[in-house]
Order: sequence, then C-alpha cells, then structure tokens
Amino acid sequence: MDRALRNFYDGAPRNVIPAKQDTSSQRLRQLRSLLSLGTPKPDGSMVGPFVFRGGSGEYTAPAAGLEGFVYGEEKAAASFGADSIRHHLQDYGRYLDDLLSPIPWAAEARGNVKAILAGPGSDAAKYDSLMAFVRQYTGILQRQAAASDKSRWIRQARIYEIFPRAYTLAGRRAALGRPAGSGRPFFADFGAADLEDIQSMGFDAVWVMGIFPIGERNQSGTGGGSPYSIRDHESLNPALGTPEDFKGFVSRAHALGLKVIVDFVPNHTSMDSRLLAGHPEYFLHARTEPSGEGWFAAGPGLWVRHGGFSVFGSVSFWNDTAQVDYSQEGLRREMSRIVRSWVERFDLDGFRVDMAYLDLNDNFGRTWDVSMPPREFMEQLITETRAAYPETAFMAEGYDNWDELSACGFDLIYGKNNMDRPGGHAGWYDALQSRSPAWLRAAIERAEYLQWQKGGSDMLDFIGNHDEASPQRAFGPWLRGASFLTLLLPGSQLFYGSQEAGFDAGGGAGQEPKSIPFNVPVQVDWNSDPEIARFYQETFRAAAAVRSGLGSPVLKALRPQGDPAWVGYALLPPGAAKPGLLVLANPTGQSVAVDFHDPRLDTGWVGSLPPYGYAAVEPSAR
Repeated sequence: MDRALRNFYDGAPRNVIPAKQDTSSQRLRQLRSLLSLGTPKPDGSMVGPFVFRGGSGEYTAPAAGLEGFVYGEEKAAASFGADSIRHHLQDYGRYLDDLLSPIPWAAEARGNVKAILAGPGSDAAKYDSLMAFVRQYTGILQRQAAASDKSRWIRQARIYEIFPRAYTLAGRRAALGRPAGSGRPFFADFGAADLEDIQSMGFDAVWVMGIFPIGERNQSGTGGGSPYSIRDHESLNPALGTPEDFKGFVSRAHALGLKVIVDFVPNHTSMDSRLLAGHPEYFLHARTEPSGEGWFAAGPGLWVRHGGFSVFGSVSFWNDTAQVDYSQEGLRREMSRIVRSWVERFDLDGFRVDMAYLDLNDNFGRTWDVSMPPREFMEQLITETRAAYPETAFMAEGYDNWDELSACGFDLIYGKNNMDRPGGHAGWYDALQSRSPAWLRAAIERAEYLQWQKGGSDMLDFIGNHDEASPQRAFGPWLRGASFLTLLLPGSQLFYGSQEAGFDAGGGAGQEPKSIPFNVPVQVDWNSDPEIARFYQETFRAAAAVRSGLGSPVLKALRPQGDPAWVGYALLPPGAAKPGLLVLANPTGQSVAVDFHDPRLDTGWVGSLPPYGYAAVEPSAR
C-alpha cells in the first residue's frame, strides 16, 4: 500500500489533492467538471453519467462526475441490493480513469484508484475500499468547490420578485396600517421600511422585474407593454426613477443584508431599440424583402426577424420584438459589457437570464439556421462577468438543456418542468400542479440530489412567478399543501410579490393567464384575500422557525410505505444522522394513512392526512 493510500486509511487523506489551494476560476471549473459536469474523453465526447445494472433493472446516475457516481451507487445498491452491483468493479475503474485523466492535479487520485484495483484482497474488499476512497475524495472536492464558489449565496436565497408597474407601494402600506408615502417615483419611494417588510417574511433577496424602458412600436395591449420588449438594455425606465434613485434602493437593500437581482434579456430587444438603431448587423436581418412570416421593416432596405423560439420544429414569434444574432461576436461582446456595466454602476448582486436556453449554440443555430462560434455565449457572459465580479450570481429561465446551462456556470435553473436528460429531471412546479404523488416524489428526489451536489446548477423552486397563473388557479384546493411543501424546502426559492395577498387579475376572458397580466393596466390589491394572506404569514413564520432551529438543513426524500398517495421529506440539521423535522403532504382528494419507517434515517411516523392536507411533524424512532 503506497503512502497516499496509507494516509487515506489512517483517516488523513493528505495526498489525494494538491497542497496548494488554488481558488482561480480555472480550478473551480475543473472541480465542477470532476464533480458534476464530466470531462472530455480522447475522442472528444464527454464522460457521462454512469449506468448501474443490477438484477433485472438499471439506474442512471443523476449526473456525470463523482457526485453522480457516488449518489447513484448508493441509490442502485438500495434498489437492487449491494451484492447485485459489485460486478461493476472493473467498470468503475475504467469510468473513474476516464473522468480523472484530463485533470493534471487528479493524477494521484487516479493512481490510488488503480492501486486499489490491482492490490491484494477479494473483489468484495476492493469494491468496498474503492467506494470508501471515492466517497472521501468526492467530499474533499465538494468542500473545495463550495469554498471557491463566491456566487454560492444564491443557492440559499429566498427571492422575492417585484413587478414595479403593478406593485402599488401606497396600497401595500395602507394594508399594513402605515402612511401611503410620498408618491415619488418607485425606486425613490421604496424605503427601508418597505424592504424590512419583505425581509420580515423570510426573504433575503429581491428581484425587481421590468425595470427597463419598454418599446413603443407594436406595443402589446393597453397596460404599458411587455417588460420583456426592451428599448434600451442599459437604461432604467425613467418612470421608475433616476439612476440615483435606483442606486439608493440598492444601497438600502444592502444595508439590511438583502441582495438585489435584475433581469438580463439576451434573446431579443424591442422593435425600436437603441441597439437595433446603432447596430443592425447584430440582428437577424435581410437586405431584400424576405418571404414568410416573422419579419418587419426596420428601415430602407432592412428587414429584421421578430424574436422567437422553436416549438416542435416550427418557430413562434413575439411580434413586439427584434431577434438578436448570437452568431455575431460583436453582439456577444456588447451584451457581456452591458451586464458588467449594471454591476459596475449599481453594485447589483445577480441576474435572472430570460429564456436562457434559447441562446445556447445548438438551439440558436438550429432555430435560425446559422453557424455558431465554438464558445457558448452564456459561458462567456458568466465567465467574463465573474472575472471582474466573482460574487455575481446567475439564474436561468430554462425549460430544456439542463446540463448545457449547468456547464455554462448558472447557479440556478428554473424548477418548472421535466426535462429529457440522462438520469432524468422532474420539475418541481409541474409536479405540484399535477397533484401526482409519483411525480412529486420524483421531484423531491431530484431536489435532494441537486441540493447535495456542489458541482452543477441547483433548482430554483417556486409556486408561481410573473409567467404563471396565480397559485389559486394553478393548484385549486391543493394551494395550501403545495405552498407549504414548497416554502419549507431548504435552499433557494422564488416567490412572486402579490401572491402573499392572494391577488389574481388574470385568467378572465381575453386575459393572459398570468396573475398580473402585461396587456392591461393592473394595480395589486393588497387586501385581496385575507384568509390566504393569513395562511402565508403563518407559513412564512413556520419556514423561518425551521431555518432558525435547523440552520441550513439537509433534504432527504421520504419513501412512502403503505398508502402511496402521500409525499414528504425529512430535514436534517447539518452533520446530523437523524431528521429534526418531517414535512408531509397529501396532494389527492382522499384522506391517506401515513405509516412508515425509514431505516436509513432511523425515523418514522404514524398518522393520517386529510384531502390536500399537510403537516410538519417531529419524527419518531420505531
């Protein structure tokens, strides 16, 4: 046994990592590749998730890399029996060698794997030694990645989304029994007390949506237009205040410990945008009048594509927008510069990137039939921004391409829908809306893995946002259970300001399904539904008590026994072996009996849940 292996078995693996702790962006990318993204093979393909085969079934690891491998081996052993997957020993060796070999500083760990496989002892003993080493090594790299990742704050952030045009500060203050305020522009009027109200609900970040000037050409509806048809990506909408007003808003938020996030809308501008006027070459355009839909005249001898997206092989268009062209390097540099300028001028903490997956190279090139540069724009944007401002966080509105967005460096990706990917992906929001216990269990399992791993993106969970129907319409009688199950989750969350009052102005005849439609004037009524308001205040207090009592708890999915209609998860204090709390819910219209014991956690509970019921209970050992 060599010195490194002796150190490992002595419990002090001093030589499995380099002595020098390099926190550079290059090292962080290498850590993320080893942990969760995969590394390149000699043939140019990427190391993918390992597929475990045992008995008559198989289990695909939830990600490439060490984290997916370690997590997947544990799940496969639990599903098929540990003995049924031990035949993979040599497969493990080849997989780990492929994964580790491109990273120079992983050479000793690679050698350790080979030494274990070539050493004395039975295959069963080698299997146990190999998995013990890989788990230990993975934990070391996880801790390094977490320590090096300066934008990691957003993975624990509770984010409150504000739509200034509809937010009605005066009405909110009146509902809270406070004076209406000065009537000054939004960001000048939004004071420390208003931010404290948000903070008191348990939120530690605000995302202010719709802060840019909106285009006038082909503007939709009568409510001021879509806030995503942007006339100038680099300017603040003057109706909301001056740049100094916005700086003051950010400063007041920071003084309270709140982070501030804004949109970056990369895919399109308004039809009358400043960027189009100055740089038509940055847009998909033609110099002779084209045939077909989706074009507009932008000037003499200039026709420009409307912004759009691919749906089942055809393109749908937003007819108040102009489509930028990410095959153009000049556009990429300009968009990256604009994002950095917002951080430089206003000390912003992060960006929510609108429809981020549309502008990945494969998607953009296929949708618009253009040749793309080799580098992903999203990776370029995030890398260049963090080179200057390492703590800047990025969350992606993404409905596909989870792994590609994760590889670009996004901290969070929308947890809306299922995605077809190796290892699967169950979206939180759609699972809630389905009321399917099986789907919800899959979403909880996915959340468990994503919150544990450190190398890839995490999932941003929500019960609504500016695009979705109100929770009342989305969930019906399951509203409270769906909200409770979500709001007690650890990790990052998004909550749309106005939902805490039960406000809903959408869904009527001729209306958008959004709870705050863009196409008509809307002002939030902060006294909309006192019963829902009381429920959310109680649930916010419960969630705050959980975080206060358990710190940043570890999420573990519960596996139902007996009646399969209930769902739930356990919350463990950091470093603890047993849960401090069980969160249970019944998404069905029938009462369910809960009677289970989970030997992994040495915990269980016996009771019942009414139709659409929910509970947070102390676990009992059985």
